Amino acid sequence: MEKSPFQKLLIEKFGLTPTEHQSELFQALEDFVKYRDRKSAFVLTGYAGTGKTSVLGAFVKALKSVKVPVKLLAPTGRAAKVFGGKSSADAFTIHKQIYRRKSKTDFGSPLSLQPNLSKHTVFIVDEASMIGDYTLQSDGSVNARNLLEDLFEYVYSGVGCKLILMGDEGQLPPVGSDHSPALSLKYLEHHFPELQIFNFRLTEVLRQAEDSEVLKNATLLRNTEWVDYPKFDLVPGGDLIRINGMELQDALDSAIHADGAEECIVVTRSNKRANNYNLQIRGRILWYEEQLSGGDYLMVVKNNYYWMGEDSRMGFIANGEIFRIRRILGYEELYGFNFVRVMANFVDYEQEGDVELILHTETLLTEGPSLPRDRMKELFYAVEQDYVHIKVKKDRYEAILKDLYFNALQVKYAYAVTCHKSQGGQWKHVFIDQGFLNEDILGPDYYRWLYTALTRTTDKAYLVNFNDAFFE
Repeated sequence: MEKSPFQKLLIEKFGLTPTEHQSELFQALEDFVKYRDRKSAFVLTGYAGTGKTSVLGAFVKALKSVKVPVKLLAPTGRAAKVFGGKSSADAFTIHKQIYRRKSKTDFGSPLSLQPNLSKHTVFIVDEASMIGDYTLQSDGSVNARNLLEDLFEYVYSGVGCKLILMGDEGQLPPVGSDHSPALSLKYLEHHFPELQIFNFRLTEVLRQAEDSEVLKNATLLRNTEWVDYPKFDLVPGGDLIRINGMELQDALDSAIHADGAEECIVVTRSNKRANNYNLQIRGRILWYEEQLSGGDYLMVVKNNYYWMGEDSRMGFIANGEIFRIRRILGYEELYGFNFVRVMANFVDYEQEGDVELILHTETLLTEGPSLPRDRMKELFYAVEQDYVHIKVKKDRYEAILKDLYFNALQVKYAYAVTCHKSQGGQWKHVFIDQGFLNEDILGPDYYRWLYTALTRTTDKAYLVNFNDAFFE
């Protein structure tokens, strides 16, 4: 069959001869773009190594060639940076694109949807498995925002706009959920019946991906119905490496000194394990003796709307963003808390330059995901004492919500993180910590955890202290 001009353009931008399955996807994408009967969305799913990002990269270039506007989005800054790099185009976080504060000066004001002024634009969202349908926590408390619903409302409030959701169903679902609603055809058709939902699943692992032991084993993990322990097939000299605790320090040391700490991550199943790793890596490999040092990498563990202006590329500092301390400006003890003032640079937003921040030090090693609610209350009431001269309660509370120290960033060390925190990111060296393994946890949830951890690497993955039962 003679290919359409758009199909030929897609293949040209793709730069390779597409497989039969990819050709079918090209056709499906063209059908979607041309569909005009009613509002429509497209769900593209695919395992690691199936080339979905490469196809979408060619699709983006083809759309631009025919003057169709495109906006690239992702749930996190790191995911946006990866997506933008692979698509040779700018990508932004969903939050930056769709939300704004009702007041630019009141950091306690609720989030609201921005107007979508785009016309006939295709919005493409990568890592859509991370998008939840639960209420969005903007300041630690639950509010009425639902990210998935808000994304749909925003996109379709624009004239003639379309939405493509792309992701890997094999990855972990959003925290607190047992499925990924943004990739579920059944869920979307039920909650958005006014839309025509197109969908396509890429399942064919590409030949170049088959050369990777990581992707080969990830595919095996994804496709096999395991009764108990999944079996890893390792090849000497391959990119999937088994190491024990005695070998771990040397392996980490070599990886960090070869490619830098920013290209290495340890993935764990708990904050407690991550804390232990972070202390060991800082002390034994990086030789940091102080609680914080210039050069340290930290991860934000709670959304913060104070330190970055709405007009910045970031818009706000999201949970999961990583930054590097450039220098320590000073320590302060106030309100029964310890703070540190630093100059820092966000690794996925280097164009923002150095930013002055105040950090909570208490969260560095807490076993919970962030500062407990009771401690935040303590801080609130302690800070309130500085504003007792403001007699009107509403005005006093607004002043507290704008306070430097009340808005201190909550952070953890970024050398070892839980798997959910690693989602959307990629590192050259990923060390996967099995930790304490109770056979009761073996099952679909554990396999998804393991699959997600494996597919964070662009180079090598290391299985740390894995039980013999995982190997042939």
